Amino acid sequence: MEFVEGKVEEEKVFGGVVFPKTLNPPKGGVNEMSYGVNELVEMVKEKREWLSELLQTHSAILFRGFRVSTALEFGRVVEAFGWEDMEYVGGAVRTKVAEKVYTANEAPLDQLINFHHEMALIKKFTTKVFFFCSQPSPEGGETSIVPSYIIAEKMEEKVPEFMAKLSELGFVFRIYMPKEFDPNIVVSRTWKWFFNTEDEVEAEKRAKEMFDCSSITFNKDGSAEIVFGPMSPIKEFGERKVWWFSILGYSTNGKELGISFGDGSAFPAEAFEAIKQVLNENCADLKWQKGDILLLDNLSVQHARRPGKPPRSILLSICK
Repeated sequence: MEFVEGKVEEEKVFGGVVFPKTLNPPKGGVNEMSYGVNELVEMVKEKREWLSELLQTHSAILFRGFRVSTALEFGRVVEAFGWEDMEYVGGAVRTKVAEKVYTANEAPLDQLINFHHEMALIKKFTTKVFFFCSQPSPEGGETSIVPSYIIAEKMEEKVPEFMAKLSELGFVFRIYMPKEFDPNIVVSRTWKWFFNTEDEVEAEKRAKEMFDCSSITFNKDGSAEIVFGPMSPIKEFGERKVWWFSILGYSTNGKELGISFGDGSAFPAEAFEAIKQVLNENCADLKWQKGDILLLDNLSVQHARRPGKPPRSILLSICK
């Protein structure tokens, strides 16, 4: 059985390479009803090496039309790739619903979740991210993706002076953890929950073990601030320079993130405007269909969630 090359309206083309690459069932394409999860699992097992090469080239693959319908079936597809799975580590709310499978971020659907790499702040971050659409939003709720190397290239073109200063000084950013669990924000977990301790000394030790952070400060009101840097927002994977760390807030209000140059001076407004423009001009806003599976190379793609309306159910699985 061979995958059929598909096409979605939202796709982009960078240097002649389609983003994302869409794969449909054999022969009848998306309308072929004889191909379900069992066939997809067998096809993935048979084509593992080819699919890995395809992901390396295109950075994102959308599997559409295979009638995957449950978390367990989604988990079977992920397992078929043969990659080692990972437990999610982070400050967002996610619920494990099956082996290898979690809910995506459970922040309110009316909020934007801004572009980011999965687990970018964690020392042992994931390299591959799967999303599965169990229920698309009736309005909005797209998952937006953008190649990180494109962000780095375009920022050099748009704001070269800012990029030169950033290269010289690096940047510092601060993540704020709330004093109490707050389901209405993206970074909603308290430091006590996240580090599984109420002892500040032990929490600081665990923070240094998990993150490449500079310090952690415990505030009198019970909240905490984790400081990273000075460091570069750009990492190199192979021959690619990618924009790894976000300089925009993770949510609509952006209050969970503080940014400055390495010397403490503020970023110019034009830098924030430039990266917003780069993201909006180069992203693909994928409109989900029930049963879709999206595979991302987390080393080269940032993802975001557009505001939407319930009901919406997107599940996630991550691999080393």
